[in-house]
Amino acid sequence: MSPTSLDSSASLSEVLHERALASAPKRLSLDIAIGLIVTVAALWLRPSGWVAVASAGLCLAAYGLWAIAERQLPVDEHDGATRPGRAWQVTHAVTAATGLVALVALLFSVLGLMLGTWIS
Repeated sequence: MSPTSLDSSASLSEVLHERALASAPKRLSLDIAIGLIVTVAALWLRPSGWVAVASAGLCLAAYGLWAIAERQLPVDEHDGATRPGRAWQVTHAVTAATGLVALVALLFSVLGLMLGTWIS
């Protein structure tokens, strides 16, 4: 993605869409694999701050799968009537929701780590 392909007022969805189209499929697959490995390792080992690490890994994996689904979505809305088109639409929606929940969990867990335990 070239720096001039989007203007400075582009929304987050436009930026993510352009990045998804510009990324190589192997790179997106690598994002999914690394994200899942980090998530599973954090859930299994439970190091200090494991919720933040697991959430970050899940964000990466969800982005990779979302981007692959974004590339596969039909351009015309009438093309989504086929089973593969609907499957990609469902995958796209589920991974977007999963990524959003993982992002909120990441933000709250990092905030919790920064604040520590307060006794009032």
